[in-house]
Amino acid sequence: MSFSPFARFRNFTLDNLKALLDVYPDAARTMEWSEASNEIEQVSRGYKRTSYQQACQFGLEDRGDNRFRIQNYLFTFDDENLKRYLEFWIKTYYAPNPYVKGEDEPFIIYCEMVKEILASPNHEVNFYDFFNKWIGGKSDDILLNAIKNYAEPIKVKNVSGEEILYIENNNVEGAEKELSYIELHMPIGNAGSRSEFFDRFSFENFCRFFGIDCSLPVQQEEKGHLAGKINFYTGYRSQFPCNRIIFGAPGTGKSYTLNKEKDILIGQNDLNYERVTFHPNYSYANFVGTYKPVSYKDEDGKEIMKYEYVPGPFMRIYVKVLKNSKDKNNIQPFLLLIEEINRANVAAVFGEVFQLLDRDENNVSEYSIHATEDMKKYLMEELQCDEKDVAEIKIPDNMFIWASMNSADQGVFPMDTAFKRRWDFEYIGVDDEAAEIEKYVIPIGMGEHRKYVKWNDLRMEINNILLSDACKVNEDKLLGPFFISKSMLENACKDEDKFVKAFEGKVLMYLFEDVVKMRPQNIFAGHEGKMTFSGICRTFETECERLFGITDL
Repeated sequence: MSFSPFARFRNFTLDNLKALLDVYPDAARTMEWSEASNEIEQVSRGYKRTSYQQACQFGLEDRGDNRFRIQNYLFTFDDENLKRYLEFWIKTYYAPNPYVKGEDEPFIIYCEMVKEILASPNHEVNFYDFFNKWIGGKSDDILLNAIKNYAEPIKVKNVSGEEILYIENNNVEGAEKELSYIELHMPIGNAGSRSEFFDRFSFENFCRFFGIDCSLPVQQEEKGHLAGKINFYTGYRSQFPCNRIIFGAPGTGKSYTLNKEKDILIGQNDLNYERVTFHPNYSYANFVGTYKPVSYKDEDGKEIMKYEYVPGPFMRIYVKVLKNSKDKNNIQPFLLLIEEINRANVAAVFGEVFQLLDRDENNVSEYSIHATEDMKKYLMEELQCDEKDVAEIKIPDNMFIWASMNSADQGVFPMDTAFKRRWDFEYIGVDDEAAEIEKYVIPIGMGEHRKYVKWNDLRMEINNILLSDACKVNEDKLLGPFFISKSMLENACKDEDKFVKAFEGKVLMYLFEDVVKMRPQNIFAGHEGKMTFSGICRTFETECERLFGITDL
């Protein structure tokens, strides 16, 4: 087999879906395609040549015989329901479809994945083995991204550089039920019919897939063929890894991703999470807790000092989880979010809590630890329980610990293998979110030497130089899309001189001090004279197009 199952205009994201929906004119449902295309082209130039291919494959539009139909129900959806549409779409999408070239027998990608995983030892298959067997060609990265985000209960993990698809044992029953439902109620039919492909993603089928009464608003109570579905794969217990570290080059959106998925996990309940940033002096006492002097005022207003157990973020979240577990009908997820986890000595910071990170198939700590006397006293007071109830500690399945990590930065601590293997590591590629900043134009140079370039074009050219034989820089030191923050990009042309100076202090300083400190001439090839930072900045301000040896921006 060799065909590309997805158009490659942009990657598979919620924001991309929303961007595609935004191009449609208000009167789209009453238009012919020849009329609609003119209005769409004004909003998104080049759409009718390239972007429409992805829109059609997403099931958003149909333009057979010059008619123009769109899935208008999506305009009533909030982000959560748009995500549900993407889950519905990827799980019922087949290839090759009418918009994909390929002579092979069409198949529902998700269903074949589930079959192979369930038939394999340990319920695991190599993603690229599956891709090359069933698909071939291009788009493997887009398909992998879709699986990671929208194909629960299929999960992805990286093992020795290989992407492995797997289904956890407690989710096998749910996967089998969903597989049977899709094959029974969503068969492919006429694979060559564009109208049938469009109708496949109708509101009626969306509701049927999720067991929703079509006569009710989507947000209303759900019922039907997958009643109880939340119990075996779409709930918080399996939607995300419990111990999770996201890493990647600077500016790839690690914190942004964690924050966005934090909202998916716990909604707007900010009492259910804590955020902490590790640093070189961060300690076990800061993280878990310790006795400290606490200031009080007595009845006469006189300040007195008293030693008390002061919990850290780990213990505060842990107590909240235990209190919530008493309400069996309202179990909620709780999240401890750690920024820059490797800026501290994690073995020292976690201490004996390190043992709790080993989770069993139910996401509960496989091994317990004995609580210290100060822990026990604190927990007994907070939970109003007996000593025997808190003599041993385990992390429950609804307590999540997520972290970000930048292995390229100076001053970070190494992590040993025993610590690493207790986490799910997720890598964000240097260009994964590039579509998000494609529109931003920035000023470079000063005064009469001012030029305007697309930030993404300049960033990618610099990265190409860093990857060249002259520099041979590792990927984790490249410039991610958000190395310059979105707010800076949005305001770049409001105070251009200020932005240029900020660019020097942020981008040029990073390249000069952190990336090519021992051989700056390899990247600043157009700079003449001594390789001082001030000299490089002057060249950037007066001959910016020559500094990197880039002349075609």
